[in-house]
Amino acid sequence: MRVFQFDNKKYGFELMMDLHRFETNPNLYFEPETHTIDFFEIMFLEQSRGDIVLNDYKTELSPLTVLFASPHQKKRNNITHAKGFHLVFKDDFLDNFFSDKLFVHRLQYFYNAAQPQFFQIDRSDYKLIKICLNEITMEIENYKSDSKHIIRSLLYFVLSKLNRLYAKHYGLSMETQGNTEIYAFKKELEDKIRSVHKVETYTSLMNIDRNRLNRILKSYNGLTAQQMIHRRLLQEVKTELLYTNKTISEIALDLNFSEANNLSRFFMKHSGKSPSEFRKAK
Repeated sequence: MRVFQFDNKKYGFELMMDLHRFETNPNLYFEPETHTIDFFEIMFLEQSRGDIVLNDYKTELSPLTVLFASPHQKKRNNITHAKGFHLVFKDDFLDNFFSDKLFVHRLQYFYNAAQPQFFQIDRSDYKLIKICLNEITMEIENYKSDSKHIIRSLLYFVLSKLNRLYAKHYGLSMETQGNTEIYAFKKELEDKIRSVHKVETYTSLMNIDRNRLNRILKSYNGLTAQQMIHRRLLQEVKTELLYTNKTISEIALDLNFSEANNLSRFFMKHSGKSPSEFRKAK
């Protein structure tokens, strides 16, 4: 499987992000075969034709679609035409850029196992964001000593505004600066989901009471810690079924199920299909 890697030598100065228009980089990252990336990615598809498959979600592209992808997610880009902007940055770029180690986990559109990682943006909202994107591209192209400060402020606005719009679209919490334990749990979940499935392990790592964690999470997205673990684990199993040729036993071993039957029971309970049925249907 092809892995697209961030090019940190594109410019003559260190900037672990990039933003450009699709019109100036035709077919960039429009790989039709299943692939993955080692960076975060936001596509602002002002105009486009085709579809994109991200994990187990498929969307037929419509005008003003915004799509989000996180590192190591599997996707296919069946795009024949695109106009808009392409924003990419490395894993720790936002953490360091905004001096907030949990910033990327505050954004609802990344690492979301419950909702599709795309939505259609209102034209008036896009018009405002587009002004910022154009300003960022100009700063990158004409980089000066104070450019990083301008880029930081504009990018913070764009990402936070998108979070609010995405949350409103899917009926999620718009709060990004709430209790840090929420985002700490999301980070631990992403780091350890392939090996850790028990709430107690996470609460021990975070040094937090299970009841308190559940109260905080339910106020945030209506889910308990166990429900979030199950949703994220289900997504991981689906990804393995869709994009690998591993047997059920091999997937069970890789995802720390004690045996294949336990994985099958888990998958049937949470998806309504057996792993084999799901794989054949796709």
